[in-house]
Amino acid sequence: MTVSEDDSRGHARSRQPKVLVVDDLPANLKLVEDVLEPLECQVVLASSGRKALSLVERDEFAVLLLDVQMPEMNGYELAQQLRSDPKAAAVPIMFLTATSRDDRNVLRGYGSGAVDFLFKPVDARILRSKVQVFLDLYASQRRLAEAYAELKATQVQLIQSAKMASLGELVAGIAHEINNPLAFALSHLETVKRSLGKAEGELDISVSPVARAEWDRATARLQEIGFGLDRIRELVLKLRVFSRLDEGEWKAVSIRESVESVLMILQHRLVSGISVRTDFGTPDEIECYPGLLNQALLNVLANAIEALPATGTVTVQTGGTADAYEICIADTGPGIAPLLMDRVFEPFFTTKPPGQGTGLGLSITYSIMQKHGGMLALDCPPEGGTKVRLTLPIRRGPEFNGSGGKQLSS
Repeated sequence: MTVSEDDSRGHARSRQPKVLVVDDLPANLKLVEDVLEPLECQVVLASSGRKALSLVERDEFAVLLLDVQMPEMNGYELAQQLRSDPKAAAVPIMFLTATSRDDRNVLRGYGSGAVDFLFKPVDARILRSKVQVFLDLYASQRRLAEAYAELKATQVQLIQSAKMASLGELVAGIAHEINNPLAFALSHLETVKRSLGKAEGELDISVSPVARAEWDRATARLQEIGFGLDRIRELVLKLRVFSRLDEGEWKAVSIRESVESVLMILQHRLVSGISVRTDFGTPDEIECYPGLLNQALLNVLANAIEALPATGTVTVQTGGTADAYEICIADTGPGIAPLLMDRVFEPFFTTKPPGQGTGLGLSITYSIMQKHGGMLALDCPPEGGTKVRLTLPIRRGPEFNGSGGKQLSS
């Protein structure tokens, strides 16, 4: 497969490795193109050193084939500039030249950073064989890099899961410790209310206005204490929902309870000017891995909140059909740049400043959706904002081994 220097950008997402051929003569470019056609690679052609530098800046190549004698910038000068560029410093360079077979030319070629030097006319079989070696090397390096990235992502994901489990244990412990004195206080509050109710009936009608005012004030304060204790009880329930130490079990859960418990954990991030709107549809209850779903919700909601400047809104909508359940989390932030959309699911990719994000939120969430046989979709409309949709199958047991998927749109 061959593309010109002008349309190579349109093929940037091709999975085939790319070979860059640089020569100022169209006939030579055509010749190399024909020789390399049988190989499983994408051949990109450039007619000058300047155009070659531009292509290398925006794309990745397995090997570079450079002519030596070119106007404006010869092959040696081009090679030296490429070697000074960190992005291209490790890319193999082969010289294809019609210059004399002088040892000085060869030494100059190797001195400028080349790994091979072929004289024209080049034997087609030799050229294909040498390029194939570099294609194989490139493929091996990519597999090694991918394996290392996967290993590192798995390691960090295990650490993240361990942190979530520790957080769950901590939250569950706090909820338990609060629950005991809370139950004690609620019980005695009711006793005090009943006692005061009985005593109020015995009060002399002629009691002084001051005493009556103090009585009314005390009973009003007791009512407010009751409201406060009820609020604490509600928070304890949400803490227990979030902690879910049974995260490895497949069970039915309330999506409303899960979302509200996660929002409670993130409450400290909701600064003045940032609001959260919820719209819970039906059905409310679905079967899933509760702990993992809470982790996915925490990742996406935290991203949505952090995407907002001083003001903005995060909207959570839920609901489902007979086959699928969808949780949609949208924010009114600036959105994601189109050039970055292809990378947001990559492990360790983040747009946050160094030290402020691991770049694993969406990657882990995608893995969680895969485990559920569901899908993670990301939408960034031109008018701004980001919408994340978590889609889970309804009434499918844990034995369902769906491949899941991800979708990007803008």
